[in-house]
Amino acid sequence: MDFMAEMAELALASRLRRLSDLYWQGVTATYRQSGVDFDVRWATIFVLIARQGPVAVMEIADRLGITHPAVIQVINELEKHGLIVSAKSEQDGRKRLLSLSQTGQDMLPKLQPLWDAFITVNQQMLARQTHNMLISLQEMEAQLAERTFFDRIQDQLNINKSLQLAMSNIAIVPYSPEYQSDFKRLNIEWIETYFRVEQHDLEQLDHPEIYILPNKGQIFFAKADNQIIGCVAMVNTGTTDRGDSSFELAKMAVSPDARGKGVGKLLCLAAIDYARQLGVKTVWLESNRVLTPALTMYASVGFREVPRVPTPYARADIRMEINL
Repeated sequence: MDFMAEMAELALASRLRRLSDLYWQGVTATYRQSGVDFDVRWATIFVLIARQGPVAVMEIADRLGITHPAVIQVINELEKHGLIVSAKSEQDGRKRLLSLSQTGQDMLPKLQPLWDAFITVNQQMLARQTHNMLISLQEMEAQLAERTFFDRIQDQLNINKSLQLAMSNIAIVPYSPEYQSDFKRLNIEWIETYFRVEQHDLEQLDHPEIYILPNKGQIFFAKADNQIIGCVAMVNTGTTDRGDSSFELAKMAVSPDARGKGVGKLLCLAAIDYARQLGVKTVWLESNRVLTPALTMYASVGFREVPRVPTPYARADIRMEINL
């Protein structure tokens, strides 16, 4: 099991670094096998100088979006290996303009066939992807250019503090017959907003003691100021094809004026903890792709999309699971 993959969003930067390392290992081995004395770290700056030179250090940093010290480090290595030369700018004597040396120009015909192969292999792999990585990288870079990762983290930490204050008076309580009407009200409210109420909905909402609570099934409610503002059900669904015990997380609903405050996540975590205490191995759910906030929340606690199976719900177009 790939633990870094299990960490999902938490390990995004580390996975990008690992992917980069895999690329660099292959490229370095190719250079070595081809008898080309060239470091993979030099490539982007070397290509920019070859295509745009003479070019100044700051211009390289700006064009590539990397730091000035990082550019200087590579330039020093390129100069040490005799691949580039520098000269003072005639317009500004403080500027160093960089261009390929004769040795660097002689290196280009040796590098180009290898780079052509790199491009073709990348194109082949990108063509097999569901989502083009280059487009995803461009979108991520654009977002970070608009607002830095640090600033986004600070915003989220402030939001989390506000949510903690808002949730400090929320209690998670188990099912009691007095809450059955709230259970039905909250679910009918959101279902009718997006879809239509189906027969299996009414069975569970009208008769939870028959369709949800048997065999250690449970319904959890979020209660604030003596008001029920959210609910989620845990339905014992027996064993999976793998022989593991399983529960369905169902009938998640949050009152409209309580949404966006972490109530759904609080309920979801309580339900997962309940399943874990029972020794349940798999918790699954069905939803619809139009419910983006809910799907994002499920993913944030560890649910991952899995192949769909026959379902009593016409609206269900995605199935997710979490292994405990």
